[in-house]
Amino acid sequence: MRWVRLICIFTFLTSFPLVAAPISRYVDSYYPTRPEGELRLNYYYDRTGRWVKFSDWLPVKRHRVEPAFFEDFYSLYGLPPAYNIDEIKESIYYLTMALSSRFKHQRGALCEIKSEAEYHKYRSMMFMQTNLLIMRMFMRLASMYDKRFLYSHDLDVADDLTVSFRIAKAYYEQAKPYWALAKKYALQASEHRFELDLPGIESERFNIISGKTNFERIIDRHIVDVSAKIQVADDFVAREGSPRPVKQAMQSDLEKIYDSSFTYDPISAPRMSPQMSEQPLFPGEP
Repeated sequence: MRWVRLICIFTFLTSFPLVAAPISRYVDSYYPTRPEGELRLNYYYDRTGRWVKFSDWLPVKRHRVEPAFFEDFYSLYGLPPAYNIDEIKESIYYLTMALSSRFKHQRGALCEIKSEAEYHKYRSMMFMQTNLLIMRMFMRLASMYDKRFLYSHDLDVADDLTVSFRIAKAYYEQAKPYWALAKKYALQASEHRFELDLPGIESERFNIISGKTNFERIIDRHIVDVSAKIQVADDFVAREGSPRPVKQAMQSDLEKIYDSSFTYDPISAPRMSPQMSEQPLFPGEP
């Protein structure tokens, strides 16, 4: 009886046609993963094979930096190894905005703050460091218009040097108030006898208090030097004339090119040198 049951079950199962599972080239039989048509790399393709423009696929609202606190603007400050005038002015802008912004909560400070006294010293030291950086930025800006040494051949452009040296002197003068503020906040932070976990800024504070760092003397020396250069350039321009005869002659030559009476020589066909015995490349040409 047991064998009869097995034969009946086998006959019942084999009475239906066996249908194999469909073999699909897609991972999902409903959503094709292969787009049809030409593949364009600047488009994003979804699983249905349809494509949308890549810019439309990106989210509309992106994460943007919106600085609001002192630490935000202070973190944006930075200069590349090879900087220019615009990058210096950008750093001055961020540092100046930091001075006019409020600090974050004590939990968001740049170091660990445990008490109100530490928070007071932290703010004083950050004001000191920011004013010191602005002072350095103005000195860097002045150095872009200044010359360390003034040689005799530099006076060929004495007209331009008289303007450049005056710009440098103005930036040196702008650096002095920020040094005074940095020294003021260094004295204020030194009233607290403990140190914060800001070793670099603590070293700057100690150097200012001890007199090892004295930018007032450095700035005054730069102002004296650039004032002497201004006097030399002014005396030379007064003696030679402004603009100088050589520079005026060059300017007049350039202006003559655009006069109405100026005529240009038409480009003629090249002629072979009479010393050359070769035949011309194109027959009939001279």
